[in-house]
Amino acid sequence: MLAFFIVVILVALGLQWYSLRNAGDHRNIRYECKPSVRACEPGEVFLVHSNVANLGRRSSPFIRIEEHFPKSLRVLESEQFNVKWLTKEHRIYYSTVLIRGHQQVKRSLRASISRRGEYCFSYADFYAGDFLGFREYDYRMENDSRIVIYPAKLKNAPFPQTFFDALDDLARKKQLLEDPISVCGYREYTGEEPMRQISWKQSAAHNALVVKRFDPVWQRSVLIALDTQLHGDFDGYIDQQELCFSLARTVCEQLEQRRIGYELVTNAAIKGELAGFSSSGGMGGSFQKILYALGSAQNGCIRSVEELMHAVCLGANRCEMIVLISTHCDARVERALNKARGIKRGQIITLFADQLMPSLGEASEEGRAEA
Repeated sequence: MLAFFIVVILVALGLQWYSLRNAGDHRNIRYECKPSVRACEPGEVFLVHSNVANLGRRSSPFIRIEEHFPKSLRVLESEQFNVKWLTKEHRIYYSTVLIRGHQQVKRSLRASISRRGEYCFSYADFYAGDFLGFREYDYRMENDSRIVIYPAKLKNAPFPQTFFDALDDLARKKQLLEDPISVCGYREYTGEEPMRQISWKQSAAHNALVVKRFDPVWQRSVLIALDTQLHGDFDGYIDQQELCFSLARTVCEQLEQRRIGYELVTNAAIKGELAGFSSSGGMGGSFQKILYALGSAQNGCIRSVEELMHAVCLGANRCEMIVLISTHCDARVERALNKARGIKRGQIITLFADQLMPSLGEASEEGRAEA
């Protein structure tokens, strides 16, 4: 009997020694957490993939993992994660894994984020204990995967009628200008182009439908100036700024749907300087880049509205209309507008968030009443 207890103690000590050595060695443990998409609409459901791998030959000990997800993440389904905890900066989810040698454990959860911005799936804390539970080793696995949430599209935006009239007029001019003289090339037919834009001669030569590409010199008819500088009181500034991003997204989408070329210039915190983007319309790749930039922009601005309008005026002779989107019209904005009016003879349309917010609130109330 004594021999049996001695054997049991020796085995326990051996297992304890092995588990201590195994728990303290995490050189072969790998961690990766990333969303299933690079960017998406507000409230759109996506997957978060969390993978833990053991590159070594020995099995790992039981590992307790604390993963740090964005605080704004709304988790819809998380069967493989058993406990959650909300902190000031993160949403932490707990799970446990046991990984055999050369094995990978894959977990996922369904989630969404409702507010515009760039969100990071950052580090995870790992905790591995010994066989007898006397000691626990902890280490951190860094991670930097991100997702960008686009600005929300405004469904019932109360734009002035002059804005829609100007867009319709530009669309009609675009159709008139699309003649053989302005053709600069050809591209594959996507199904969205009008039939009259198909080049039947080139289609026969390529044995596939081909459409004409027109000279981009006249295509960029609109200049959008997005100003995110603080004007007036700080109260409500963040909400007004978020509305400005949504207004810019909605204006761009209106132009894309009408296939009107445009440029977007903004002092938003996207780069270290004024950021500029262009698109020829048609909801293509350029529009996706603009959506991504608007979604990833930080709150605040990096240049003044005067500097923004100065840059816009440099290209004013190439466009037929300027659209200024800003939070509020104060003396600085008015001076910048007057300078632009002195240079630009065409139409200048202004959209101020603080003036549109009451109308948007009434529109949303009517929508809820109808529902």
